Parts: sequence; structure tokens; C-alpha cells
Amino acid sequence: MLAITAQARAGALDRAWQMFRDAGFDRVADDPAVLSLKGRLLKDEALQLTGAARREHARAAAAAYAAAAQLAPAPYPLINAATLALIAGDLPGSRSLAADVQELLQAGVPDETPYWLAATEAEALLLANDVAGAEAALGRAIAAAPRAWEDHASTLRQFGVILAEQRAPADWLDAYRPPRSLHFAGHMRLPEDGGVLAGSIDALLEREQVGFGYGALAAGADLLIAERLIARGAELHVVLPGDVAAFVERSVRPHGAAWVARFEAALAEAASVQEMGEASSAAFMPSVRLADLVAMGRATMQAGLLQSEAVQLLLGPGSTEDGGQSAHAGGLWQQAGRRQHLVPLHLPTPAQPAEPSPIQIVAVIAVDLLAGDGEGFAALDRDVADRLPALHRALEDTPPMVVRWSARRLLLGFSGTVAAWAAARAIAAALASTGPLRLALHVGLATPVNDPITAAPVLLGDAFDLVERILGVTAAGAIFASEAFAASLAACETDPGRAELVGEMALTGQAPIALYALKPRLTR
Repeated sequence: MLAITAQARAGALDRAWQMFRDAGFDRVADDPAVLSLKGRLLKDEALQLTGAARREHARAAAAAYAAAAQLAPAPYPLINAATLALIAGDLPGSRSLAADVQELLQAGVPDETPYWLAATEAEALLLANDVAGAEAALGRAIAAAPRAWEDHASTLRQFGVILAEQRAPADWLDAYRPPRSLHFAGHMRLPEDGGVLAGSIDALLEREQVGFGYGALAAGADLLIAERLIARGAELHVVLPGDVAAFVERSVRPHGAAWVARFEAALAEAASVQEMGEASSAAFMPSVRLADLVAMGRATMQAGLLQSEAVQLLLGPGSTEDGGQSAHAGGLWQQAGRRQHLVPLHLPTPAQPAEPSPIQIVAVIAVDLLAGDGEGFAALDRDVADRLPALHRALEDTPPMVVRWSARRLLLGFSGTVAAWAAARAIAAALASTGPLRLALHVGLATPVNDPITAAPVLLGDAFDLVERILGVTAAGAIFASEAFAASLAACETDPGRAELVGEMALTGQAPIALYALKPRLTR
């Protein structure tokens, strides 16, 4: 059953249902674990639907959870049944099941955490329309595990669904949200009186209740903001263009030994360090842009995971119309409709024209068109050739800038993650009915090279190789993406859908990397 749950988490619900039926679970009516799994699959489907279809799937999911609870009374299946009954439009049934949950909790539930017990009580009270009681119980839950941010977020997400169904205000949930995430960047030159500036940053971080920070550690604004994050006990997540040693030589050491010492101290306190792009001089500016995209996206994804908010702090530019990478990052953040703080420094900055570089950011889709297990020419003709017309039509609105074939796999390159994600969704929709389909996505650097054989420019880079490796571990029916792609998409797109962590997975010939399943946004 764990394998079926893993498929569901990856977004491959069709595959999960096939495995469920192949195991004969669809004929099982006397195993509470199987019935709870059935309820979970139906719930996942229900939350992606609207209208009558949503209510019908929610009703079936509630029935499966309720049947599991009848065989083995427990709060988990009962509270799920109660919430799903509400989504199905069965208010009396929902309240009756919520009352059963409270009775079980009062009788005592061994081997459960204080947080889970109080949060379950809060959900049952909310379903009974006792908002004051639900808020009090939620407060007790959070007090029992004050830094269990993901647990808090899961509860808040569930409460949001319930309140939406009840057409009730949800703004009272804001007081219980986990800390905000921050993307930070800025100029290298700072005023001599750094103490006043540090105090202003401290006040802003406190006002915004920032608990997580994402950015680079260049001398100047980056390091100053990072130090203030560390001082308040926030988690610092560092995203560097190129490797650490090359970054220090280019962006820290030229400003003096004191900045190197501050860099090393901040790096030692970082909760994570991620290196993006390449260290070469020609690749530096494209790597800076890629690292900024990933840092912005990771801040956004963390906020989404925790049901919180991501904000941006730029130290230096007076507006997003200013020149430089910080202002460019601010423009992207602004276009996505997120809040930001610009702290202009009004210091003259020496003109530093961007170094011209042919290297560019490329977002790549890998598509496996082979529906069956066979590798013969008959399979290639049936599964690949027959699908090409529909695939061509799917790409009409978002044509790729580069196309490559690798055996039965098709590689498509786009200038950005937004275009690549739109193309991936179009391909999945166009080919879903034609059989199993796997897609993988990654973003990295590529350089154009004139091919003397075809007399046409081609793009070369590790991004094409890595996306094929990701495709090799992608579940049938799913869309897997590297963290770099998922984060870059979240940075630029106002509605990037859902990126759910699959886990760290080993790729052929490479160390394990974090992969995400990309799914459509849940509807209510």
C-alpha cells in the first residue's frame, strides 16, 4: 500500500488506482487500512474537481473513511470522513461524525502526539461550527509543538477548506500561521554607518515575522541581511551562483579580508547551501540570474508549504526600474504580485556594464512517448509515431526553441520555465487519453554552438542530460521536476500549480537530488 500512496503523492492518480485494482483492493470491504487508502485516493480526486463531480467524489471518500472507522474506530478516518461529508454537502452527517470524533478523543487515544490530538479536536469543533472552541483548541495544539511548522500548515490548509465550504471568514487563521519567508538581495556598496541600517533591517524582519531567508552572500547587502537573519534565529538558506570558492574570489574577497571572514561566519550558520550554474567567468552573470530565480522560488515554495507568505527585501535599488540584477529580481517579484520592501541607499555605484555572454538559461522538458514496455519497432510506431500529431498540436501555442530526439525520448528546450510548464501541461492534456505518459523538467545553462553538419545553431549543456536522468525515475502518469525548475517556476508564475516533494532520488551516474511532482492547483 505504501507504493500506491507514493504514486498518489507523485500526482499519478491513474497509476495509483490501477495498482489499487491490480492488488484486488477494490474488492476488499473488511480491511480498515485498505478502506482508508481508498478514501485518500478519492479525496485527492475530489479536491481537484468542482461542482457536482467534487461532491460526488467527496461523498464516496467519506463513505470509505467511515467504513474504515466502523471496522476499527479511530479519530483519523473519522475526522476525514467528517470533513469530506461537509464537502459533499452532507452537513448533518458531517456534524454527527465530528461528534463521534470528540467522543473518541474524550475516551483517550494512546500513542498520539499532543499536537495531533488537539488539532483533531479543533477540526471537529470547527465542523460543529464552534469557531471559538476550534480556535482555543488550535492554540493548545500549537503551544504543544510551537516549531512544528509543517504540522501547523497542514492543519491551517484543512481549516481553510472547511471555512471555504462553510462560507465563513478565515482571517482569524492568520494569527496562527508559521513565520514568513524572505528573499533578499542588494548592492555591494553600503553606507559607512552600518549600525543604523542594521537596526532598520532588524525592525523590518520583526515586523514581517520572518523565519526563513533565501539569497546569496556577496559582500555588502547580502551579507548584512544574512547576519541580521542569523541574529534573530531565522533559518538562512544560501543560493550561490557557481561553487563557493569561485564565488568568494569574485564577489567577496575583492572587498577586503573582513568581508571574507563575515562570509565564512554566515556560511557556517546556513541551514542549506545550494550552488547554481557554473563558476566560469563567461557563465557568471547567467548563473547569478539563475541563482536569484531559485532563491526567490524557494522562498515562495517554503511559504506555500507552510501556508504563510513570502516577501522580498532589496537593499540598494530605489525602484525595480533601476539597473542591475537586484532591480531585475525585484521586477520579477513585483510581476508575480508579491509584497516587497525596497530600501534605497542613494550611493553612487560605479558603472559596471554586464559582461556579454552567449550562455543562456534554458528550461527543458523530456517526454517519454513509449506507452508500453516493449522496445521494438512496432511499439515505436504505435506509441511514438501515432502520438506525434497530437503532440505537435499541443505545442502550437508554446513552440520550443530547440528540439532533440534521444531514442524514444523527446527533449524540448524553452527560454523560461513558464513557457516550459505551459507546454508540459498542454502535452499532458493532449496525450493523457492515449496511454501512459511521463514528463520531466529541469532548468539550467546552455550555450549555442553552430553545428557545421546541419548549418544550424544547437544548444549544448548539462540541462539536457540531467532532464533525461530525471525522466528515468519519473512515475508513469506524473510530471517530475528538479528543485531548480520547481523553484524558478514558483519565482515567475503567479499560479504555478502545486510542487510536492517526492524526495531525494538517486539518478544514474549522479548523486541524489531533490525531485518534485508538479500538479495542477487544487480547486475549491
